[in-house]
Amino acid sequence: MLNTMKLKEVTIQNDMKELGIRASKYIGFLFIFFLFTFLGCDKNEEVGFTANFTYEYIDDNHVLYENTSEGEYYSMIWDFGNGNADTTTDKKKSYEVYYPEVGDYDVSLKLMNYTGGKETSSQTISITNNDLVVQFTVEPNSDNPNYVILTNTTLGEYDSFKWIYLDQKVENETEHEAYFPLAGNYEIELEVFKNNSFNSSVQLVNIAQDDPNNEPGLIWWDEFEYTGLPDASKWNMETGGSGWGNNELQYYTNSENNAMVDNGILTITAREESMGGRDYTSARITTQNKFDFKYGKIEARIKLPYGQGIWPAFWMLGANIGSVGWPACGETDIMEMVGGTGRDNTVHATLHWDNNGDHADYGQSYSLPSGIFADDYHIFSVEWNSQEIKAFMDDTQYYVADITPSQLSEFHNNFFIILNLAVGGNWPGPPDANTSFPQTYEIDYVRVYQFEK
Repeated sequence: MLNTMKLKEVTIQNDMKELGIRASKYIGFLFIFFLFTFLGCDKNEEVGFTANFTYEYIDDNHVLYENTSEGEYYSMIWDFGNGNADTTTDKKKSYEVYYPEVGDYDVSLKLMNYTGGKETSSQTISITNNDLVVQFTVEPNSDNPNYVILTNTTLGEYDSFKWIYLDQKVENETEHEAYFPLAGNYEIELEVFKNNSFNSSVQLVNIAQDDPNNEPGLIWWDEFEYTGLPDASKWNMETGGSGWGNNELQYYTNSENNAMVDNGILTITAREESMGGRDYTSARITTQNKFDFKYGKIEARIKLPYGQGIWPAFWMLGANIGSVGWPACGETDIMEMVGGTGRDNTVHATLHWDNNGDHADYGQSYSLPSGIFADDYHIFSVEWNSQEIKAFMDDTQYYVADITPSQLSEFHNNFFIILNLAVGGNWPGPPDANTSFPQTYEIDYVRVYQFEK
């Protein structure tokens, strides 16, 4: 019994000794942990670091940032408030950051050291000017894969803009539907103009298939399947009553009274009414700076007006007329008619060019065997290649001109299209008592085909 009690006493003493050892180890661990922690804090407090940065406006939309933090730290995380950020260990690195839009931007710089310490500095910068960022979206038409919808999403202020693709030039349509008849990859360019200069953006669009309804070679057209003024993406409406170089008597307007599309027909109407010091009004539309081309076939289905002093025309001028003038730019008259008794059944095709400083021209005419051109629609066309220009009335060729001589170099440049209805002028003379008004010039369609570049 005594031995048993002594044994228990020894066991208890051993257990207490073991607990003491364990407690000593635990206390030692805690001591080391707190010592490390507090010494670490003391080290941070002793070395220290402070986050800070400066900024400077380079211009209204660019800001320069520089790190001015102090102390011992390892990495920096910049957030410029516009979706751009950077992580770096380069303490001397500066940043020029672009902000295109007006707004307040919260900018921050976060510092970190080796032990996980962090410091952050934040400042707000204000942008008060919208700058120009040219951009646009391209969205396929879900109903027809040969059409894509272009939307101008340019940031900033600008004066005007222009879409350019294929041979199309379309001005100031924020949303425009572009047509690509053939499969392939195509460039679409958006030019945005501000203060007489422009910036541009280009995207590629892939068209997966040919349009099964496309006519081979068709590159431009207006079928007039809409209502109102001529489509502003295709046509300009020129205005004024200057005589237009031919002593014409009309004043051209941009009114639906003189140019109206309805029921698939463009009707240009000449009216006897006073405007701008003139006794007649009418319309003249062009594709200048919107569409021009070199070589191909151009045709229009037309019903002509009639009467003394009435002068409808379907024609083209060289796209460089603004720099070289007329006739050095060249002129191709696909169809002209000077109305009046005995003349309402005759149309003319003519070329005009510059011959060593002199005006030169060559033309031929075609007359109906019966009736006049106001009785029905007819197709007037020109086929143009690098060798010659031919003119047709319906399927009858009545004109050809050799354009290979060097003095006819005008006809190897791009041309734009014009439709107009003049009243009076040097060639037809003024209306007389037998001329009735209003007179209408009706166009069913205009189409351009191209087979040779």
